[in-house]
Amino acid sequence: MKQKFTGRWSQYKVENLENLLKKMGVGMIHRGIISRVAPVLEICQDGDHFTIQTITTVRTVELKFCVGEEFEDTVQNGDTRSAVAHWDGDKLIVKAVTDDEDSQITERELTDDGELVVIIRFQGVVAKRYFAREIVEST
Repeated sequence: MKQKFTGRWSQYKVENLENLLKKMGVGMIHRGIISRVAPVLEICQDGDHFTIQTITTVRTVELKFCVGEEFEDTVQNGDTRSAVAHWDGDKLIVKAVTDDEDSQITERELTDDGELVVIIRFQGVVAKRYFAREIVEST
């Protein structure tokens, strides 16, 4: 069964992100900023169609894609690439459309506790970002 990622998610924990950014060639000042800013994700999922906004005080990046179709992706260091998303069980995997085994791979998965874990892999370095779903109060 495919996961339902729709919601507003706040990052509450991060692991190894600064090392991943260093491996990607991101400069020290930008690494520090990116590592210290806790993004909010707004995800809208309609079946295999996704809109994901990554919102910070510095900038907002929006991705729109359909699983199985090529799209333009923005990776952690700010570069763009052609990518494709696919399901691996309940995990949503995004990877470059290339034969390069060293390109960034991003996995999104919901835990049994209802948390969203985003795992980013690049050239042997793995970083994790943990998000909690925000409760939206109806008026």
